[in-house]
Amino acid sequence: MTTSTSGSTGTSFWKILAIVIGVLIIVSIGWSLVKAFMWIAVVVLVIIGLFTVAKAFGGKS
Repeated sequence: MTTSTSGSTGTSFWKILAIVIGVLIIVSIGWSLVKAFMWIAVVVLVIIGLFTVAKAFGGKS
C-alpha cells in the first residue's frame, strides 16, 4: 500500500509552469508583431499624406 502522491503533484506543477511560460512567450511575440505593424501603418500613412499634399499643391487638377 503506497501513499506517495508527490509524483502527480509535481507533474501538474510542471505542466502549469510550462503553460504559463508558453503563454508569456506567445504574448511577447504577439506584442512585438503588433508594434511592428503599428510602425508600418504609421509609415504608410505618412507616405499617403505626402502624396496627398504634393497632389494638392502641385500640378494641374
